[in-house]
Amino acid sequence: MLASTISTLLDRLLTAIIINTGMLKDRQKLILNALIAEYISSAEPVASRQIVDKFRFPFSSATVRSELLALDEDGYLEQPHTSAGRVPTDKGYRFFISEVFDSRDPLSERHRALLSELFKIDRDEEFLRQIARTVSELSESFTIAGLYGDELFYKAGIAEAFREPEFDDRSALKEFSELADFIDEEIRSIFEPGDFKKPKAFIGHENPIKEARNYGMIVSSVETPHKKETLVAILGPKRMDYRKNISLLEYLDECCF
Repeated sequence: MLASTISTLLDRLLTAIIINTGMLKDRQKLILNALIAEYISSAEPVASRQIVDKFRFPFSSATVRSELLALDEDGYLEQPHTSAGRVPTDKGYRFFISEVFDSRDPLSERHRALLSELFKIDRDEEFLRQIARTVSELSESFTIAGLYGDELFYKAGIAEAFREPEFDDRSALKEFSELADFIDEEIRSIFEPGDFKKPKAFIGHENPIKEARNYGMIVSSVETPHKKETLVAILGPKRMDYRKNISLLEYLDECCF
């Protein structure tokens, strides 16, 4: 009952946020999408000049600066004190993810082949272990996979996660390590596979797991070859590559059928 209530509240919250992004002008959407994509790639605050030079939109530098200021004031972006560039807020990332579901990145043949191979595994334990390993390798993020209603959870990708520049800071490294130790217990107690007809992304404060609110998390449901419901979660910096990671989990779900 608690898990179902939490899921309903989250669906309402995410729907409300997505509706709010409809207030943006098309030009603002283009600029915001470009800035977030560039930040995900570079991990550095993005200045208006970078957007003008790289994306070559059909409007002036002054227009880009003006729209960035408006997006800042509307809460989609923020400007670190020590930088002339801007970074996305949780609201900005939510906009970006709402766009993701309309513009998935196609997976490479190699990625599709590796994911498809998983469904040739006959034993559930080995299937879970290899899902965690394969998804962590392809997403370059920390991954958890387990059976709902079971203590059988596998984790992989802590080394991949720690390659991100966010974890150059020792305190951030410690915080994430501690979270990785127990997040499977939180996922098991809060979520049910029925909550995930398609992957759901939780950004920062949206996450029902309090200790995970400094990060981005994508959760999905996948069936094992024996038709048992499995929860798979990717956890990483809020700057994670949402398009690729959502595509990975959606393709896993497609492989079930």
